[in-house]
Amino acid sequence: MELQRRDYHVERPLLNQGQLEDLGHWGPAPKTHQWRTWFRCSRARAHALLIHHVPILGWLPRYPVRDWLLGDLLSGLSVAIMQLPQGLAYALLAGLPPMFGLYSSFYPVFIYFLFGTSRHISVGTFAVMSVMVGGVTESLTADDAFLQSLNATVDDARVQVAYTLSFLVGLFQVGLGLVHFGFVVTYLSEPLVRSYTTAASVQVLVSQLKQCWRSAPICPTLCLALWSQRL
Repeated sequence: MELQRRDYHVERPLLNQGQLEDLGHWGPAPKTHQWRTWFRCSRARAHALLIHHVPILGWLPRYPVRDWLLGDLLSGLSVAIMQLPQGLAYALLAGLPPMFGLYSSFYPVFIYFLFGTSRHISVGTFAVMSVMVGGVTESLTADDAFLQSLNATVDDARVQVAYTLSFLVGLFQVGLGLVHFGFVVTYLSEPLVRSYTTAASVQVLVSQLKQCWRSAPICPTLCLALWSQRL
């Protein structure tokens, strides 16, 4: 069967970019339309916004209990065993009673459980922040004589200073989070991060040398006392 050939003749005007946009009525949307779209709150958009800010509502209903529960329990137990002595030690670095180290190890994890997005992160106290808080509590706490006149103790005063400092820092963090300031982390190079962690470790070590030298004169006397008791 022989195919029939047909000739087509197409005529259309030549248009540049500006003429094509005018013909198709393409251009920026009016401001009123943009604001109307931005403030529109449909059911799907409200649900997506809620899941974005409270991720637990998205992943908890789909949590595979049989596959992940045992592993998550073991990992949570391991992290808890690590956080208990670490929280006690870091509370002493901050100049606070040890029980506040347990508080600071529990509440950040609970808040991150509700609003966090990573399954592999361990949230809690760490040395650099504890040393910085300890520097503030030691410098802003009044001496013992003044506190005795007010019927207060050094620990109570340091706890109040730490509470106030934590609240103010939290306000700054909420403000930076609302403006999505976390993008700055992407511009930090690997040598910068490594140098920061190394300097932080040296700072923690140096800050605790005074505690070692303070207890150094007691060590010989204590050793002699123990040796005499043994004899």
